[in-house]
Amino acid sequence: MPPKRDDDERERPSWREIDQRRDGSSHRVKAPPPVPKAQAEVIRKQALAQAEALFKGKRSRPEYQTDLKKLEAGHGTKKFPALAKKFLEEYGLPEEWGALTRLLDYDDPTAAVAVLQAMAGQVETRTRVEKQGFKGRLQVLTLTSPHPEIRRAAEDILAKFE
Repeated sequence: MPPKRDDDERERPSWREIDQRRDGSSHRVKAPPPVPKAQAEVIRKQALAQAEALFKGKRSRPEYQTDLKKLEAGHGTKKFPALAKKFLEEYGLPEEWGALTRLLDYDDPTAAVAVLQAMAGQVETRTRVEKQGFKGRLQVLTLTSPHPEIRRAAEDILAKFE
């Protein structure tokens, strides 16, 4: 009987192991490991935020937020008309309810009417307290506004409430 060789004593790989080794060869390009779902969701949200920022234009910039804060801080001061004029020229009407409310104090009838119409368009999505506050503000404007355009617009919007 011939002597045993060392090759016979070692454990031989199965066909499955041989196939797995072949799949891991250096000649094939390996696919990147799959991204975990949580990380993929974060990446997706960032991409959506960037896409929305492109469509929002100037309102997505940090300067918009700082100018909005300046407008809110200047409310009730002598600087408010200049701040409001600059803000409206730069960005147009804001979408924020609080900023729209403050702009009702700006002494420009065309801007005030536009603000009233913008607020009337948002009133359905507002809370009950905000709706009541807006209705009260409309009632005050119909009685006290020195501009007939503002009074007329406020009366028209109030008529839709009732």
